This record gives sequence, structure tokens and C-alpha cells, in this order.
Amino acid sequence: MGQLIAAVIFSSLAAILVIAFLGIALARAGKKVSARTTLFAGLLTGLAVFMIMALVSSYTVVQAGSVAVVKRFGEVVTVFEPGLNWKLPFIDQTVVYRTQEIVYETSDNPSASKADYTDFQVDTATSDGQQITARYTVRFRIKPQEASNIVNNLGTEPEVVEKVVKQNSRVWVRTLLRNYTASQLYSGDIREAQEAIAKQLKHDFEAEGLELVFFGLRQIGFTDAYKQAVENKQIEAENIITRKNQAEQAKYEKERAITQAEAEAEKQRLERIGVAQGEAESIKLKAQAEAEATLIKAKAQAQANELIAKSLTPDIITWQAVIQWSGQYPTVLSNGGGEQLILPGDLFQSSGAGPAPTPTPEPTPAP
Repeated sequence: MGQLIAAVIFSSLAAILVIAFLGIALARAGKKVSARTTLFAGLLTGLAVFMIMALVSSYTVVQAGSVAVVKRFGEVVTVFEPGLNWKLPFIDQTVVYRTQEIVYETSDNPSASKADYTDFQVDTATSDGQQITARYTVRFRIKPQEASNIVNNLGTEPEVVEKVVKQNSRVWVRTLLRNYTASQLYSGDIREAQEAIAKQLKHDFEAEGLELVFFGLRQIGFTDAYKQAVENKQIEAENIITRKNQAEQAKYEKERAITQAEAEAEKQRLERIGVAQGEAESIKLKAQAEAEATLIKAKAQAQANELIAKSLTPDIITWQAVIQWSGQYPTVLSNGGGEQLILPGDLFQSSGAGPAPTPTPEPTPAP
């Protein structure tokens, strides 16, 4: 309705200006001013201006990633999809909502953020009383099918962010972080807290026609005093670990020295055993070699004796006996029983030997 009133006023002004311009121009030209003519020209101009404004107001272009809710006399009549849409001029009004992801972000310097909507970080406390600050990011969408309800219940997009996204996220972040100790949040393991907050926001957003795409705790800030206390505690813990490692290292060095000494002693023992075994093996091999040499020598002597024995004939033996005879007769012994014994030692005694014994006359047997 406001657009219609504005169009009527603007058209009327245009008509009045045309009438005044024509009247002044004709008067300066010395021509007779016709009220009917000037009035007609003014009305025609006003009507033309009104029609142009009506034509411009009769359509709207909805960009991709957006929807437009059409209100007629304050009542929602339809929702325009992206593209060219026609509407009643001056009467139908549109409220545009982005259906793309919208980013709301808190930080210590909102002016430096490139999010769609920015705000300051949230102050709260942990379950053990430590003061902290929370910086987080919320990404959400406005559901196109819920646009009519949103325009009736919440208002425009900035009003949706203010009433739902901002208020609910800051409340839940401040409230739920109180369930955790400072050490839990300081260690960086904040996934549990993040998931708890996201669960609550998702429920709230669904009830208002919004879709939660992502919630993330970017940083938890602590006081300088707490940071220093944690740092001192960490240093002490590291010192304890260092001393423990040193003790373990000393124990290891001791065990290594013992092991090394035992290994050296075992090495020496094995070396002694090896030397003794080597000597025994050497003696064994030497004995085996001597035995084998003796055996070979005995076999050679036996073969020689065998060859000599084969080569001896009665004539050779007799001949050798004659050559070796010293000219002495052999000693003949009798045992009185008719048996006689010739001593072979006298027979084969060399010529260089001492005087031969005198032969004993053979006794004459009794008649």
C-alpha cells in the first residue's frame, strides 16, 4: 500500500510540474495559455509516470539460492522460486530469504571476520570456576518450505539470525561449557562439548524452520594466570618424566654392562674350550696319522716279507747257508731219547763272531 501511495504522489507531482512548465513556457512565448490543454498534458504525464511505476512494480526477480515470500495486505499468499515472477503492482510485497548457507561467527575482533553475521566471543566459566571465553562458528540454512512460517513468526533474515541463531547459540555455549572442567577444555579435547552444543542447536533450529549445517568451537580462551599454572605443572611433569627416563637409562646401562661382561666371559670360556678342543683334535689327528703310517709300514713290510718268502727256494736257502757258514759245525744236542736238536744260531753265526763252541760228540747208544 505504501508503494501505491508513493506512486500516486509521484505521478501527481509529475503532472503538476508538466502543467506549470507548459504554462510558463507558453506565457513567455506570448501565446495564450489554454488551461484545458495544460491540464490534459499534466494528467497524461502523471498517468504515464504511474503506469511506468506500476509496470516496474508488477514483477520481481528472485536470485538463485533464494526464495521470496509474497504478502498481500499483510497476508502471505505465495512463495516465489528463483527466476522472474509476476505480482500485483503496489499491493504485493516480497520478503527475500537466502536458502544458501549463512555463517554466524563470534571472535575477539568481529570487524576482521568475513562471516555473514559477526559477534563478540562468549564469556563463561568451567565447572571448577575458571573463567574462559569461547569463539565458535555456526553455519545454517533457511528451509525454503518453511519460509512462510518464518516470515510470520520471526521476520526477515537479520531478525532470524538475531532471535534464533545468536540468542540460542550464545545461551547453549555459555550453559553447556559449565559442565566441563578447565583441564578438559584446555587439553583441546572439546569434541564432546561441541557435539552437545550442536545437538541442542539442531533441535532448536528444526523447531524454527532452520537447518543446522555445522557448529564448531574454534577456540577456548583462558586467563593468563591459569595458562601459567598449567605451564608450570607441565614443566614439573616433564621434569619427572626426564628423571624417570634418566633412571631407566642408568638401569639400562647397568644391565647392558652386565650383559656385556657376561658375553665377554662366555666368549673367553668358549675360546678356551675351542683351544682345548683344537689341541685334542690335533693330538687325535696326529695319533691317527701315526697309526695309519705304522699300518702302512706294516703292510709294506708284510708285502715285502711275502715277496721274499715267495722268492726263497730250497736251493737258495742252501746256497745262503753255505755262504753264511763260518766253517764250524753246528752243535747237536740229544735228549737221550733218540731225538737230536741242531742249534740254528751256530749255523748262521757270522764269521766275525767269537770262537765256535766245541761240538759235543754224540753218545753211542748202549747195546
